[in-house]
Amino acid sequence: MKILRYLGVVLGAALLVLLVREVGWDPIQETLTLLSWTYVFVLAYPLSWMLFNTAGWLYACHPKIMVIRFRDLAAIRMAGETFNSLLPSSYVGGEPVKAKLLSATVPLREATSSVLIAKAAQSIGLLFYIGLGLALGLPVSTAFEHRTTAWIALGLLGAGVAAFTLLLAHQSFSRVGRLLHRFTRWPWLQAQERRLVALDESLGSFYRECKGRFLASVFWHGLGWIAGVLELVLIFSLMGHPLSWQQGWFMGAMAQLGAVIGLISPGGLGFYEGGHYMAAVLLGLPPSLGVSASLIRRVREIFWDGVGLYFFSTYSKKDRLGSP
Repeated sequence: MKILRYLGVVLGAALLVLLVREVGWDPIQETLTLLSWTYVFVLAYPLSWMLFNTAGWLYACHPKIMVIRFRDLAAIRMAGETFNSLLPSSYVGGEPVKAKLLSATVPLREATSSVLIAKAAQSIGLLFYIGLGLALGLPVSTAFEHRTTAWIALGLLGAGVAAFTLLLAHQSFSRVGRLLHRFTRWPWLQAQERRLVALDESLGSFYRECKGRFLASVFWHGLGWIAGVLELVLIFSLMGHPLSWQQGWFMGAMAQLGAVIGLISPGGLGFYEGGHYMAAVLLGLPPSLGVSASLIRRVREIFWDGVGLYFFSTYSKKDRLGSP
């Protein structure tokens, strides 16, 4: 695992260097300076999808158990997303952090259950977001092999999301744990069976009683993804190169697809920027604009990572969170 982590960092950094070298630093620097003081709007904009995604997590919680305030839930989610950004396996690396911090106010099995359900809902929203982005924005002139590669990558992502969602809906963690123990004879797995059974019971209770809440969670997470489209439209407008919402959606979809492909790299480093670069090329835009937009978003991400680390430090010291 350490080798994979280091390999991910090296691959991501190398890809980013290659992209900057291909485009040239001068046009990127010139584009970045166009924002000036208006960068404050870019820094503030993520509050929109933070609220949407927190609402999505709230609906992934069983209403009979969840007693946490919305602002505390938003802060915990931000702390977890910071670790998603900083660790390899970026899309899931911060989920244990969310569960652990939330367990200060609800049992750990319920906290873990809500995190898993929210991640399933967010992943389903991501599938629709990428799929619609490709359908709406992929230029008809795109080479067949590029089209095929994009749709195959989306198909593989869809298969993974479907398997994860079915695993949750059929309360399979304890069965999988027993199966793995049968083959590995690892004592630790057997010791976790009681916890896995409790987690399955929590998941089963939610899916039996809260189907509407799960759909609402998918809806709010979907809005969170769509908010990223408008961020790209805002960034390109501030750079003096207006972008249509269809083009923004396509570029955002390509960026997220690149980040998912580059899971072994922290924050999808290099692959995320590569998605912006490829989208700009396919849309007939100067590649420097795509790379510049990705770097602008990356710096914004670093800013909010700092905020997330502050919340992690604050909430990890609390024994119990306040109720509404």
